[in-house]
Amino acid sequence: MVLYLFVCLGHPAQRFPQGSVLSSFQTPQDSITQTVISAEKIPSATMQSAPLQVMDRAGLDRLGIQEMHEALKTFSGLQVKDYGGVGGIKTVSVRGFGTQHTGIVYDGVAVSDAANGQIDIGRFSLENISSLSLSIGGSDEIFKSARSFSTAGTITINSVTPNFAESRKTYLGVTLRAFTYDFSRPASFGWNPSLNWKQKLSSKWALTVDADWLKSDGQYPFTLTNASTHTREVRSNSDVNTVRGEFNLYGKFSGGGTLTVKGSGLLSERGLPGSIVLYNAGSNERLWDRNAFLQGRYEKCLNEKWSLQGQLKYQHSYNKYHDEKEYYSGGEITDEYTQREYYGSVSARFRPSERWSVTLAEDAFINTLSETIPDAAEPFRFTDMTALAGQFRSPRITITASVLATFITERVSSFTTQEAAPDRFRLSPAFSLSWRVLKEHNLRLRMSYQDIFRTPTFNDLYYARVGNRNLRPETARQMNFGITWNEAIANTICDRLSISVDGYFNQVQDKIVARPTMFIWKMRNIGEVQILGCDVNLAATLALPKASSIEMNASYTFQSAVDITDAASKTYRNQIPYTPRHSGSGSVSWLNRWISLSYMFSGVGPRWSMEQNTDDNRLAPYFEHSVSLSRDFGFRNTELRLRLTAECRNLTDQQYEIIQYYPMPGRCFRLTAKLYF
Repeated sequence: MVLYLFVCLGHPAQRFPQGSVLSSFQTPQDSITQTVISAEKIPSATMQSAPLQVMDRAGLDRLGIQEMHEALKTFSGLQVKDYGGVGGIKTVSVRGFGTQHTGIVYDGVAVSDAANGQIDIGRFSLENISSLSLSIGGSDEIFKSARSFSTAGTITINSVTPNFAESRKTYLGVTLRAFTYDFSRPASFGWNPSLNWKQKLSSKWALTVDADWLKSDGQYPFTLTNASTHTREVRSNSDVNTVRGEFNLYGKFSGGGTLTVKGSGLLSERGLPGSIVLYNAGSNERLWDRNAFLQGRYEKCLNEKWSLQGQLKYQHSYNKYHDEKEYYSGGEITDEYTQREYYGSVSARFRPSERWSVTLAEDAFINTLSETIPDAAEPFRFTDMTALAGQFRSPRITITASVLATFITERVSSFTTQEAAPDRFRLSPAFSLSWRVLKEHNLRLRMSYQDIFRTPTFNDLYYARVGNRNLRPETARQMNFGITWNEAIANTICDRLSISVDGYFNQVQDKIVARPTMFIWKMRNIGEVQILGCDVNLAATLALPKASSIEMNASYTFQSAVDITDAASKTYRNQIPYTPRHSGSGSVSWLNRWISLSYMFSGVGPRWSMEQNTDDNRLAPYFEHSVSLSRDFGFRNTELRLRLTAECRNLTDQQYEIIQYYPMPGRCFRLTAKLYF
């Protein structure tokens, strides 16, 4: 069972309202006042000219979601690659493009990993998150950094921004989480205490501090199937010990500018569970992470027509990998990697009228990688991005167009025998349109096009004997055609009904893959992938008597992502690895003044672990069901509020794998307690 005890001290102005989040840092007379709990404005997904999916704080609480991968599984067109367990690495790909084409923006600033191009979403906590969104093929928000125009899909994470009541200056929160997958095995329990502190420093400045600690042995049971034999086993070497800390400083200046400074650090040690092949479940792989970043974001409205925005960031990432095997010299190996990024961005917006706006953004950043492996290239990369975007917006039509220019140059250490990759330059255009068909109804047609490319990572180019300095960037094109509808149904109990259907066609050329050459593997540009798909999203709210309601959400994805590299190949028109043709999710929540009950499911059809779609490479489909039950309590004559939530994840104890030979956890239970004052 997963016991999840969550004690969060904060100040609610009223009963924990469904849909409430800490509001934006905006108050009259440039002061931090008003109440701490209020509704935060979130863009309408059905009014966007490119697909957008959003989950706010209310949705996370209602469904009992505590991990980012749990939230992302509810989005259509997205696959989460999960190696299992609490500390298992988790990455995301969007519409078959691959994980390197997925960008993550944290409070307005991009997160990066130049070494392998993949971001482990398990490093992010949802404790202080106000909303989580996924945009595909661009967005209607054009006042942003140039880097934000450069990905096929972008996951945007927004932190809760503090807002204080007149009489309050401090809010404190304490969290304790405990969980287990097996009551009979104490080693399967884990703990996750955390702290949240919000402080009003003055009428114009506020500070928040968040910290949490995750400790678990990660020993969950699973069923091992070998032909007709089934045995009950326990996952080993999946322990995790992680400490995270973060602070946010919010300021408003007399002239109207706003400043946000964020600092974050992570210390982690975890075991990397091995693949389960022929009953060999052992693994001695260990990974240590020491990551930190400091970023600042300043925005100022100069007048009715001009606005400026600037960003600065320094990111440091240290990883240590250790493994013990007989074939290593001395029986073990230890590799260390250190990445650094220096990033700056400035953008300007000009609005000649209410309907027209133009933005120009300039980004420059430096990435370095140091390694302890022999003949390390020690690469240094300088990237310059310039984005020019324009938008026309009327009550019925939104048109957005942009072009991104990217220039990359790099060099390697003088002590290596490797050579630096050649300079790269590319122009990447994008266009989107949304048209409200009927003036009286919110029925819209939309279309979008985006041309992007993925720069080869440091590992693609320089990793020991495998890298290839002559790799060309992957080029990708995506087109989307959709229809959306969102409005209340008159004279019915349906408060709101929202539907979106999007069909898309994507193509990836010069796909970077690893292929054998004589006795070693080598990175090559030999792949071409064609992707045809459809995403369907539905949401409805039903108003019931006695201040109760039912909220329903559902999503479905069909995706044909096939290899069209070589018509004579055995893999021609085979589905690419780990991309299901059919997947979907849904949830139903009953909300009332006494208790809230939610049910959530996700399903994934068959996939293949290798390029050939044979029975030996086929992964079975799976369905995962979860339920949660919550109730709010108040304390007379005090501002204390308590929320208790009981959850069961993977209710049917479904045994499945997302990555072949890496079994996922079965049934687990959680209990949540949130205390606010």
